Amino acid sequence: STTPLVESKRPPVVSRRGIKTYQESPFLDDPFNDMTYGRRIALKLQNYSWYQPRGTHWDFNGLGLQSAWAHFEHSVLPRYISKALASRKNASVGLDDDDDDDWLYSPGPNKGSQERKGDLQRAEPGESKSPTKLYSTLSTPLSQMGDFGLGVGLYFSSLRAIALISLVAGLINLPNILYFASDVYSANQPDVNFLLKGSALCTEQVWVPCPTCPIEEYENSRDRIAGTTTVTPDGELQTLMFAMKNTCDGATMNVGIVNLASLGFIMLATIALSAYQKRKVVEFDEQEQTAQDYSIEISNPPKDATEPEEWKKFFESRFGVHTTCCTVTIDNDLLVNALAERREVLHQIEEKIKEGAAANTLSLSEYAAKVEHRRGLIGYIKSRISPGIPELVDRLTVLNQKIQGLAQQNYRATKVFCTFESESMQRDIISEMKVGPMTAHLNSVHAINPNLLFRGEIVLDVREAEEPSTIRWMDLDVSWSNKMKQLSVTTLISLAFVVAVAVIVALVRLHGAAYAALAISFANSLFPIVAKILTNVEAHASETGKQCSLFVKIAIFRWVVTAIVITIITPFTSTLTRGPDHLLQSIWLIFFTDLVTSNVLQIFDPVSNFKRHFLAPRAKSQERMNLLMSGTEYTIAERFTNMTKQLFLTFYYCAIYPSIFFICAVTLFINFYVDKFSIMRTWKPAPMVGASIAKFSRVYFMTTSVAALAIVSSYWFSGFPYDNLCADNTSHSAYYGNWQVTDGNGQTSSAVVEPNQRSYHFCNQYIGPGQNFKFPVSAGAQPSGSKWMTSSQEQLVGIYGIVSAVVLGLVCAVFAYRIFRLFQKLFSASYKPAGSDQGMNFSEVGTISSYIPQVKSEQFTYPLLAVNVDYVGESIFDWSDPARSHSYYDLTRDVEQLLKGDENEETCYRAFGQIRHWPPNGPDAVEVGEKPRRRSSLRRSKESAYKRNVSWSSKVTCKTYSKDVPMTHESFNANASTNQGMNFDGHAAPIFDPHTQNEARGFGKQNEGEAQPPQVSPPQHFDQYHNTGVDQANQQTDPFYGESQNQYDGHDQPSENSLQTGGSSSTSSAYADNSSEGSDSGDSEEDYGGSFSEESQTTAGTSASEGSRHIT
Repeated sequence: STTPLVESKRPPVVSRRGIKTYQESPFLDDPFNDMTYGRRIALKLQNYSWYQPRGTHWDFNGLGLQSAWAHFEHSVLPRYISKALASRKNASVGLDDDDDDDWLYSPGPNKGSQERKGDLQRAEPGESKSPTKLYSTLSTPLSQMGDFGLGVGLYFSSLRAIALISLVAGLINLPNILYFASDVYSANQPDVNFLLKGSALCTEQVWVPCPTCPIEEYENSRDRIAGTTTVTPDGELQTLMFAMKNTCDGATMNVGIVNLASLGFIMLATIALSAYQKRKVVEFDEQEQTAQDYSIEISNPPKDATEPEEWKKFFESRFGVHTTCCTVTIDNDLLVNALAERREVLHQIEEKIKEGAAANTLSLSEYAAKVEHRRGLIGYIKSRISPGIPELVDRLTVLNQKIQGLAQQNYRATKVFCTFESESMQRDIISEMKVGPMTAHLNSVHAINPNLLFRGEIVLDVREAEEPSTIRWMDLDVSWSNKMKQLSVTTLISLAFVVAVAVIVALVRLHGAAYAALAISFANSLFPIVAKILTNVEAHASETGKQCSLFVKIAIFRWVVTAIVITIITPFTSTLTRGPDHLLQSIWLIFFTDLVTSNVLQIFDPVSNFKRHFLAPRAKSQERMNLLMSGTEYTIAERFTNMTKQLFLTFYYCAIYPSIFFICAVTLFINFYVDKFSIMRTWKPAPMVGASIAKFSRVYFMTTSVAALAIVSSYWFSGFPYDNLCADNTSHSAYYGNWQVTDGNGQTSSAVVEPNQRSYHFCNQYIGPGQNFKFPVSAGAQPSGSKWMTSSQEQLVGIYGIVSAVVLGLVCAVFAYRIFRLFQKLFSASYKPAGSDQGMNFSEVGTISSYIPQVKSEQFTYPLLAVNVDYVGESIFDWSDPARSHSYYDLTRDVEQLLKGDENEETCYRAFGQIRHWPPNGPDAVEVGEKPRRRSSLRRSKESAYKRNVSWSSKVTCKTYSKDVPMTHESFNANASTNQGMNFDGHAAPIFDPHTQNEARGFGKQNEGEAQPPQVSPPQHFDQYHNTGVDQANQQTDPFYGESQNQYDGHDQPSENSLQTGGSSSTSSAYADNSSEGSDSGDSEEDYGGSFSEESQTTAGTSASEGSRHIT
């Protein structure tokens, strides 16, 4: 015992925190009045077994469900740091549940500009160090909406601005509304729906002689053709044909001038909206400091430039700046996707096995074979629907082999993200190094200062980086040609959906306009889901490109289905007439149905509430319960398309339905508050996209809507009176008198023909797109001998035709200019920063994140990390798991476990991108090519700022070492009961378990020239933190394991024989419950494995003393 021995790496202690054990949240004592109504209802109902089944359920005490609701409110819903609560807490003032909101809190004058009244700081998800509160759905001002992203702030700003524009346009159209509702136009429009009053709906029609009207032309409007029989002076029967004529004149010069005035106002408002959005961009950008304000992106790094230290040295030597963070990504998306899928498979396996059962290769393979051998027909059918243990184990084996192969490939750098300590540093670098993409692609070294060439020969494509949350890390290396192929396929599928839905709407329209309106409303609600699926197939480097593609698909679908299709399928002569199947009635129904159904469904959110109140209380694990608490996914592109759809529909029909401006304004105002409620109470956080979507919507779709207003209005005015009748210069005496006529639907009515009253003939008054298409529209478009326009109408149509051509030319000029600018930016670059430098350093911002490659998974509450996070601090993460450290989500640890052995350490290092964090006054960077000193990112504790005194553990579980690496110290062997590399249950070394908390890393090999550490004798008790880099003295007790972390208290030390006994006993006990499993139904895979008792989850042996733990 006194002989000095070389200290060696210790075998691991596998102590898994069970995923079926509830994780007590530090937010269980939130004030009741600060909770959402859903959480309050859940607290009231969870005592009833019909709401949350208990009995043998893992959450028998209900704390898991309460923690899940706390997770929903603190990690899903947006919250802000409450300065009022913090100041009162510091002043030792008792807090009341009815504290005033922070909008009323105004600190002293010496607090600084960042703490002025109403300037709130959004808290990171899971923030527990500072008191936080939910944003108010009513009192949160528009200026604060930028907290949810620049794109979200611009959406709400644009939504309110366009609602005001619609309101003012409606006021401008008041003369037209009053005219259409007057006795002059249509006898005050009797018996017309209130919301349709003031439209061009014509209630005054008369039957007129039409001797030559062909019946086949009225096939779709049989109520407008009628006939009667009479006897001629010669005694023969004669049929007299009548047609219905509208007597309303809606194409007067006064009506046209008012409509032209609204067009002019909207064009000026669009220009003003552009300036307003630019001002709001600056305002939101200056109000919220984000990583984008300090970061650059390099899109063409050399293939081998994968070391962040090289990039740090380059920028600091050229510009004298301080590089705070640097991320280098590589084209290892196949490897990362395989690792993420492996984690998901392991998670599914762990949900199916019993708590505490062995989860190593041999034990899982053994049980999988037994289940498959005993599986009957029902079990086989179930396995086809939902994979069981055998299928999951087979998939796990394939993934292990695939990962081992992919990890040994050579990868190239794809992108570099550098974050500097100040905004001025970032702006100076972009201003000096900004070049066009083609200039960088061609490596035109003469276009830039030679001192700024990377490695003295490479022109870098430097630009301002987008927000970290918008980067799509797995799509950064997809080629341009593949992106175009994907985009072409998804676009064709989208167009096919447009055609299919148009046909369905046309068929439903045959059964009534109300059914067609419902079909359109549901199609508008459901197609975004289809569009999102299609867009997810596409590869985009950032969420901005993805959302633009999504915007185009949804906008075109909604425009065509909502506005254009209904016009095409409605008979021309049914444009102004009254009836459930006529055009104006259909437009009103579309607006009303869309306003009611979409907003009601959005407020009540039935799908998410079903998950939270029905599925979550019955979830199989805390992780699954938390996932079911996730809010409804939304995209800012879909919200912009909903706004542009309302606007396009309004502009499209405003000439014949001027009161639609008021309906549009009301609808947009309601959408403003409903969306505001949803983003703060039901929707899950979305990527913080920038101003691109708002600009894209305004430049292309807003201007297109204005062009539609001008062009379509000219055709609306040209079609009056919408009866397809033109007057003849003759009069037929046979029609004189009073007649009882029967229309095509069998309805009888009276017709009066005065002497010398002119007869009419059929003429096609539609000169829009089709056989008689004319542009620009003019009075000359009327066929010879078939004129239906009045003299005033001809003047109005001529003016509007010229105006529509001018507007279309302006819109085409805007598009041409934008296309020219896009090509120009390929070869030249200009940079203009948004807003002024706020003078705040990156490391001084309280809630800020950096560029950390990650992949989202539907099996985990938080994203999986695709980079080694040992070299970064927790401050640059934008999320925080109250139960686990960020190391738990590190996928690089999986590869290290699969590629065992020190000789593979370099392979594991090169298989992933790299990230470094150099905070000010921190350790200096190492030389290029030298591996940096590892800095553990594992948390020592998780302290709550709330009333509950809950501590959180950073207990470490070491990775398993292969038996191919012999132990140099044999005096103490924790696995003495089995061969080297075996676990305590007597099976082979376990596969990597993602639920082992804070798995530690080794510190790497010592250099040969370094002095060896002093030789020490082995410890007298088993130290689970030995050689892990974790300070055991300061290690807090894990509340989920209690004192089981301290396996021995120093009084009763296990002997080697006792360790052997305990180890061997676990082999038989692990399958104690398996003897009765494997029934014909196949249900046995659901509860696989024997269970460890609570006292024995972390022990290695047995002891007769009271303080020891036993494996059962």
